[in-house]
Amino acid sequence: MDDPKINVRGARSGDESAFLDMWKDFVGAIPGEPGNHAMGELNWARAMDPAHALQCIIASDGNRGPIGFALFLAFPFTWSRGDVCYLQDIYVSAQSRGRGAAHAMIVHLQRLGEEAGWFKIFWMTQRDNFAAQRLYEKVAKRMDYFRYDLDISEP
Repeated sequence: MDDPKINVRGARSGDESAFLDMWKDFVGAIPGEPGNHAMGELNWARAMDPAHALQCIIASDGNRGPIGFALFLAFPFTWSRGDVCYLQDIYVSAQSRGRGAAHAMIVHLQRLGEEAGWFKIFWMTQRDNFAAQRLYEKVAKRMDYFRYDLDISEP
């Protein structure tokens, strides 16, 4: 059920502390995920740099402030005239889940994409993240691709 008090907006400098706290919770929930879990500060700096492709939106609750974030980037796609958006990370604090914040962030990204002329938004989730998959299957279609990772260096 979507909560009308939840709004989504571009991240602002005053959101840094809340973002970093949420990042710690986000990576703490998936300890086996390969990668550098200490990337919160660098990701924040990237998202705040207008010259960098990484962008951040924040879901907030008027009473509690930031309750979720999404990190994404848009780039040219060889099979379309329009760019595609890769939704890299989406997170909602545990106490705020089930109120529609993730849905609101996806809808916000969709609006950004419509304004920018994107071809599509795509994302991945863990095979056993059933709660997220219930939402994703309502708003998008599951594709039958496999992901392959060729690690080049340490994260």
